[in-house]
Amino acid sequence: MVSPGEGTVQYVGPVKGWGVIVILRLAGGYHLVLAGLERTSVQAGQSVAAGQPVGWAPDGRQSTSELYLEVREQGSPVDPGRWLNKRAG
Repeated sequence: MVSPGEGTVQYVGPVKGWGVIVILRLAGGYHLVLAGLERTSVQAGQSVAAGQPVGWAPDGRQSTSELYLEVREQGSPVDPGRWLNKRAG
């Protein structure tokens, strides 16, 4: 998994039932939550560039974990498709 944009790692760690999660604070009041990761390559407080690796999902051979993505704008969840299309444009 890579960061979709420049930002700051706000949280990294395990959350019961969710595996390892990474929360990125991105420009424009957005937060990106990635859950279900096997391991990460970042630490809380670290700055990340767009495209920088932040973690790895399980390969499926040893875990049935699924990746979870949540995008929040000003604290409220938003449709990630809408957000990703907006960022791509």
